[in-house]
Amino acid sequence: MKLNLRRWPAALILAMAILAIAPSSKSAATEAAWARLAQGGYTILLGYSRTPGGGEPLRPDLGDCDKRKSLTDRGIQESRRIGMRFAARAVSINSIYAGEFCRAIETAELAFGRRNIETKAYLNSIVDGGNPDVIPPELITAVEEFYGAGNLLMVTHPALIKAISGTTPREGEAVIIAPGANPGDKPRVINRLLLD
Repeated sequence: MKLNLRRWPAALILAMAILAIAPSSKSAATEAAWARLAQGGYTILLGYSRTPGGGEPLRPDLGDCDKRKSLTDRGIQESRRIGMRFAARAVSINSIYAGEFCRAIETAELAFGRRNIETKAYLNSIVDGGNPDVIPPELITAVEEFYGAGNLLMVTHPALIKAISGTTPREGEAVIIAPGANPGDKPRVINRLLLD
């Protein structure tokens, strides 16, 4: 049977063409993001993995993280998959910073092991009722001062990633950033990376 495209409305043909291209565009964008990370010198923002309903109190309990399960079973699996994705791509990570929330620390540890994860209060974002739209100057300084053959990875609250990137990251999505145009400027979003 031969299709007569002249009878099809132009909008339908355009919609079918977009759908045919979309999966390869996502794949190409993800490949471009991995290629950038292979060069090193970037900061990767990663939101913590899935958590049980209710979340944590605004003041994180630092003494309790070893005794409590902060992530759901799905969140635990997601964190491990993220680590495997980075290992499979042999992307070099120089330093790993995590917010002080147990869920951020647990995500980092499950994905990358307990090796030298440093907690940073400025990655908490909403502690003590802080404005989630404000980008802490310490984060801007850390991004500006990072130089290395590998990359800097920060596990933080999605609200802080939204303040930098303009959109809330999807679960399993990382945002790659670099210093702003001028010292003290908001970091620039370089790419997004789908990990899950």
